[in-house]
Amino acid sequence: MEIGKRPTKARLGILALLFIAVAINYMDRANLSVAGSAIQSQFNLSATELGILFSAFTWSYTIAQIPVGILLDKFGPRLLYGAAITIWGLFTFIMAFSSQAVFITASASFAFLILCRILIGIAEAPAYPSNTKIASLWFPNKERARAISTYSSAQYIGLAIFTPVLAIMVANIGWESVFYFSGGIAVVYGFVWYAFYRDPKDSKKVNQAELDYIKNNGGYNPDVDGTKQAENVSWAEVKYVVKQRKVWGIFIAQFAASSTLYFFLTWFIVYLQKGLNLSIDKAGFIACVPYLMAMAGVLIGGTISDDLLKKGKSTTFARKCPMVVGMVISAVLCLANFFEDSPTIAVGILSIAFFANAASNLGWVAMSDIMPKKMMGTVGAILNVFGNLSGILTPIVFGTLLQATNNFHLAMDYIAAIAFFGAIGFLFVVDKLEPIDLTKMPKDSI
Repeated sequence: MEIGKRPTKARLGILALLFIAVAINYMDRANLSVAGSAIQSQFNLSATELGILFSAFTWSYTIAQIPVGILLDKFGPRLLYGAAITIWGLFTFIMAFSSQAVFITASASFAFLILCRILIGIAEAPAYPSNTKIASLWFPNKERARAISTYSSAQYIGLAIFTPVLAIMVANIGWESVFYFSGGIAVVYGFVWYAFYRDPKDSKKVNQAELDYIKNNGGYNPDVDGTKQAENVSWAEVKYVVKQRKVWGIFIAQFAASSTLYFFLTWFIVYLQKGLNLSIDKAGFIACVPYLMAMAGVLIGGTISDDLLKKGKSTTFARKCPMVVGMVISAVLCLANFFEDSPTIAVGILSIAFFANAASNLGWVAMSDIMPKKMMGTVGAILNVFGNLSGILTPIVFGTLLQATNNFHLAMDYIAAIAFFGAIGFLFVVDKLEPIDLTKMPKDSI
């Protein structure tokens, strides 16, 4: 590590690695949505069964969050994240095998698909806790929301780029090709991540000036972020933190915002095909519009929040403004019910809703504002549990309502209602977004 007069910009290279990882992560989550209708037809699945298949990923993903968070705090993101990317890519790749003759019945193929999605969920569990831990180490407070928004935007850019490609592959090659393609990319990138990522203390591309800049503005601090510090996280501390009112407000908001996100990750392409009567290739291209709008939304939300901080507004106001307003506006997606015969208008409404939902995607930022850094893996994992409970419920509830009513209306109303509930919850449950001081823990709990 060389000491230089001018700070280096090594953190921008880290941001690029995170950006690519997130793009691949969401491609491998959403590829099933693109192939969903074809799989449903081949294996004669009901809407509820398809919803269960969409949901299977988040069963294990959610359960694995807390154990993975503990491992992350102990071992760091380089090895854990790199291995995770390669493993989820491998299980994505072999999903394509479910159409092979070795599976004698459609039920056996369906069970194999569910098993693969469960294993992918376990493998992807380290992703967002790792992202947030890395952001809290590498980026000072005044840059963190923008950094998190930048790599979060990759999920939408990845979807916008890859969804049309995957849709064309389904239409012209077969749905199996989707999993060969997206899984293969992830396997390779896992090795790339391990080769290039380093924590600040281990990086050869960062100089002392950049480390000082990060440290002096609330980022990596060698005095408290050393490798041994993670071992000092106690369950008493976790219990104390999770009892905080503001933490529960963030949990509620994360659940609500993720409910809208999971609609777009699972049922959205099916809605375009069956609700708006579009072919798979047209649905793939039209899906780009809301995905690109969401990309703009997540960048604008983070930028607005950081700019409010720079103008002297409180952290509470700077985070609440885009989060609450965004979730309220995202509830307009229910209006698409009135324009099923006008796909252009319906997609326009959904684009506005997804833009607003993405602009409210600051739950991880709010958590990084208040959380002791040594606990970001553990408590960040709990946050991810709440966010991904919606990933369990949303696909199944949506599919059940669709099957019961034989239309998308009530299912879309459900997504809108959850978004509105999240806005109210974050507005009134969160009191002040300020760092949690572990020294104020009651002595009898230490």
